[in-house]
Amino acid sequence: MEPLDLFTIWLTFFSICFTFLPLFVVMDWHKRGTAEGFSSLSYVLPLLMMCCWFKHGIITQDKTNMFLNGVNLFFFSFYIAAFWFYQPKRKYLYGQLSAVGLMVAAIFQYVNKTPEEKQADLMGAIAAFTQIASMAGGVYDLRRAIQLKTTEYIPAQIQFGFFALTLQWTIFGLIVGNPYMMIANAAGLALNIATLSLYIIYPPKTWKVPIFGVGGGKELSDGEKKEK
Repeated sequence: MEPLDLFTIWLTFFSICFTFLPLFVVMDWHKRGTAEGFSSLSYVLPLLMMCCWFKHGIITQDKTNMFLNGVNLFFFSFYIAAFWFYQPKRKYLYGQLSAVGLMVAAIFQYVNKTPEEKQADLMGAIAAFTQIASMAGGVYDLRRAIQLKTTEYIPAQIQFGFFALTLQWTIFGLIVGNPYMMIANAAGLALNIATLSLYIIYPPKTWKVPIFGVGGGKELSDGEKKEK
C-alpha cells in the first residue's frame, strides 16, 4: 500500500472522529439546560458545504468524499436537532435552514444544466467556495467573542480538533494537487489559528481551556448570557 493510500485512510478515520466532537457541546447544552448564547451558524452553514462536496463526490465517483460527507450530514442534522431542542429562540434557525435548503436546490439545478464534462470542475469550485463561506459562522463567533471579551461560547475541543483536521487536509490537498481543497482548508486553518489565539486574549469565564490552561473561576454577567 502506498503512503498516500495510508494517509487517505488515516484522514478518513480522523475526519469521522472529528464529526463526534460536537457531542461535547450537546452535553454542555444539556448541563446548562439551554443552548442560549450559542450560535446556530456553526452547525447550519456546514450543511451547505457538505451537500456540495457530496455532490462533487457523486460527479467524480469519489467514494471517500461521498462517505465522509454523508456521515457528516447525518450527524450535523442531529446536532441541529439538539440545538433546536435546547434553544428557546428558534426563528433564526428556521430562517438559516430555509436559506441553505434553497441554495442547495439552486446550486444542484445549475450544475445539472452544465455540460457533463464541465460539471466536476464547476462543482469543485462551488464546493470550495461554500467551504470558505461556511467560515462565516466562525467569523461571527470570533467577532462576538471580541465584543463580549470572552470565548465562553466557543467550544475548545472543536477548535483544537479543527486545527489538526484542516492542517492535514491542507497538506493532503497540496500533495494530490487539488487546489480547491487546499485553498478552502488553508482559509479555515487561518481562521482557526485566530480563534485559538483569542482563548489567551479573552479566556472563557466558567471553564478552563485544555492545553492552554486558561479561563474558569468566574461567572457570566446578564449581558454575556444573552443571545446575540
